[in-house]
Amino acid sequence: MSLFTFLNIKKKILLFVVFVCINVFSTLAQNQVKIDSLLQLLDTKITDKEKVDIYNNIALQYSSTDSTKTFNYANEAINLSKQLNYIEGISDAHYSINQATIGLEHSNKAFDLFQKTKYAKGKAKAYNDLALTYKKKGEYAMAIKHFTKVLKIEDSLGNKNDVAFCYSNIGQVHARLGNYTKALDYNSKALVLFKKLNNKNGIFSGYNNMGMIYVYQSKYSSALEYFIKASKINDEIGSKRKTIISLSNIGFIYETLGDYNLALEYYFNCLSVSKQIKDQSSISEDYLNIGNVYFEQGDNTKALAYSFKSLKIAKDLNIKGIMISNYCLTGEIYLDEKNFKEALKHLKNGLSLSQEIGELSSSTTVMNTISEIEFELKNYQEAKKYLIKSIHIGQEIGFPTAISDASYGLVKVEKALGNHKAALESYERYHAIYDSTLGKEKSKQLSQLQVQYETKKKEQEIKSLAQQASIQSLELKQANFNKTIFAIISVVLLLIGLVLYLVNRQKRLALKQRAQDIEQNLLRVQMNPHFIFNAMTSIQDYMNQGDAKKASLYLVKFSKLIRQVLDNSRSEFITLDQEINMLDNYLSIQNLKRDHPFTFKIEVEEDLNVDEIAIPPMFAQPFIENAIEHGVATITIHFSKEGNHLVLKILDNGSGIEEAMKIKRKDHVSHAIKITEERIDLYRKMRKKKIAFDIQDLSQGTQVTFNLPFQQI
Repeated sequence: MSLFTFLNIKKKILLFVVFVCINVFSTLAQNQVKIDSLLQLLDTKITDKEKVDIYNNIALQYSSTDSTKTFNYANEAINLSKQLNYIEGISDAHYSINQATIGLEHSNKAFDLFQKTKYAKGKAKAYNDLALTYKKKGEYAMAIKHFTKVLKIEDSLGNKNDVAFCYSNIGQVHARLGNYTKALDYNSKALVLFKKLNNKNGIFSGYNNMGMIYVYQSKYSSALEYFIKASKINDEIGSKRKTIISLSNIGFIYETLGDYNLALEYYFNCLSVSKQIKDQSSISEDYLNIGNVYFEQGDNTKALAYSFKSLKIAKDLNIKGIMISNYCLTGEIYLDEKNFKEALKHLKNGLSLSQEIGELSSSTTVMNTISEIEFELKNYQEAKKYLIKSIHIGQEIGFPTAISDASYGLVKVEKALGNHKAALESYERYHAIYDSTLGKEKSKQLSQLQVQYETKKKEQEIKSLAQQASIQSLELKQANFNKTIFAIISVVLLLIGLVLYLVNRQKRLALKQRAQDIEQNLLRVQMNPHFIFNAMTSIQDYMNQGDAKKASLYLVKFSKLIRQVLDNSRSEFITLDQEINMLDNYLSIQNLKRDHPFTFKIEVEEDLNVDEIAIPPMFAQPFIENAIEHGVATITIHFSKEGNHLVLKILDNGSGIEEAMKIKRKDHVSHAIKITEERIDLYRKMRKKKIAFDIQDLSQGTQVTFNLPFQQI
């Protein structure tokens, strides 16, 4: 399995582009009853100015479903307004036309006309129209600028409902830019106002937007919770357009969980509703989501077909967000088929658009995929450049999925470059993020929330069918009882969770402090003053004797050994090659100027790749020092593999451990054994793995054996 195949799982967040667009001044859903009522008014005795207002109102009602009728009625309003010199009528007509398109021409015309009047509401409407247009075009800085102007005007007019919509719109734009803290803050303000005003459409949009912000942060359980709240509100509203949003959101969660058949069911239902109301933007999004699921199922032919359908509509409407997602999807498909040329072409188109509109989260995803192609082409430095940039952006905007994906990619890139320590660091960073955001509990939590959602839906259906007062009364009592039980259980679970958290936190702190103490003791054993003094004295002797070559050689070995001990004592795992190199330096320094030099050899079995195996460091050193202290002639260090463990053996021909315990260095021997046992015990508690440790006195000498866990890197 390719390293980057794993990244495909994470890219769904980019491809999910359904994000609620809120218009401050008009409802998005078609109200045919209202249109029929307005048409009837045209046949009554009304003034020409009133007729203009009705034409504009009808044009606005059709703006989200039938652009042709919008143009027809708006042009009727413009022609009649020109005869009456009715400036507000002309500007309202241009506003309605802009709602059916994605362009600045009619927005600017409406804005220029409103500027000529003292109509504050009209100016706010024009600013809002410009802001929405900039948002649709992906020019987010300009969108925030104009939404802020709308907010000031509406606040001065005391229009709380429109102020809430402004908060929500600004929050959406910040989410697009990756400013999730600001996005949550603005959307929370909007929800508070909507609830005070009992604005159900606003509450629906607020819940949905909160859910999407959590999706961007990979907090899927929180996201689904808000999507369920939004769907519940829409049951009361009955809006088809909001049904599209709910179906897409729930389909996305199933897609994230890997239940592709159920995800397709939701997406195709969504497409059916989108076609019913002739919403081209939603149809494009539905095609994109369906194409992505087919790709994840391995059906590249269908995936490309649906993606190209989506891309064509997005280009016609100039919806850059959907265009970016399609370029990313088609790039992934071509990459899967090893068509690197086409893959790079599509992905770089997507990256260019992402950078153009400031879509940071999208940029990181595209960069990660481009890095895969560069890796396949053996352009390792280019691949590394894209991955590092992706990590930096992910850290900047708080996007853990991007950091995790890029870190995982860096493992293979660094290994290809021969940077094994950097590869290990990247793997540890990836694992830390993956464990915290995408652990085993995710599926369990989502399943529980889905059951809760289905249960609530069925309860609502029962209530809607209940006609008799006695049944309604019984259901109400049951609902209150369930709420009470649920509240009690929630409080108990919360308290249990809090206690467990505090206990685990205290254990972690204690283990951390103990690890620091053991690290200090280990350093004192390995770098005791006697050893350092002897080494420096021996090097000085070489210098006094004029043997600069040997003095330089051993000085380099000594300084390298000091650095290795300091670095490795802080690492939980180091490569086998690093361990061997450190032991070689240590033994060489110990052999300096000895009256009776010893011989040593380090043996590694052929099936061990020293660059790709990592082990806990410095378990051998205390026992090697003990052997040297008791006048051995030969020390042999042997590394081999047995099952899932690496076997380390230290053999010497000295007096043996038992004899050593009887003479003057017994304090040092027992101290070395104690520290080793403490390290083993701490490792077992922190990693939930065992290290076997055995000392045997031989007929002549000692054999110390460790069974160490290891990692492949």
